[in-house]
Amino acid sequence: MARKLTKFEKFGLIAAVLTGMLFFYLKHVYDPQQQALIQAREQLNQSITQFNELQAAEPPFLLRRRLEHQQEILAELERELAELGVRVGDEEALIRAQHWVFQEMERRNLRVLNVVPQGVEKKHLEWHIFRVTAEGDFKGLVDLLRELPNYGTPMLMEQVSISRADKPWPLKMIMDLWILG
Repeated sequence: MARKLTKFEKFGLIAAVLTGMLFFYLKHVYDPQQQALIQAREQLNQSITQFNELQAAEPPFLLRRRLEHQQEILAELERELAELGVRVGDEEALIRAQHWVFQEMERRNLRVLNVVPQGVEKKHLEWHIFRVTAEGDFKGLVDLLRELPNYGTPMLMEQVSISRADKPWPLKMIMDLWILG
């Protein structure tokens, strides 16, 4: 026998069906639309950022003017180097500078183990970089670093690493030698 539902039970059943329909709508319709909206907003923001970056680029005439100014500065530096007797871009001068450095290292009891060319770096001028591995004492290295400014060709020592094995002497030194050329 089927009994009739009371008004309260009918209202509860309608509320349960409406709640189920609402959850179905939220899960299958509202959430995907919300995700699509978020993705569209992110893509729009990314496009606006790219557009603003394109507009932020300097106009070509300003870039050309800056390039001309930098070329003038470079020419002035090259004139000053020529007045000081420094030859730039001469392979023979590069070899002479390397030879001088290695002789100075030998004079200071720094034995050269390995020299590896690291390439050429252009920072207004052209620098040739060599990774030098040597053995010797700290005093010899300090004396060499004090002697570098006295040579006619500009040189730098960078990324100097000093280590030692279990025995206290000799120290192993790895450094980058930059020679202007």
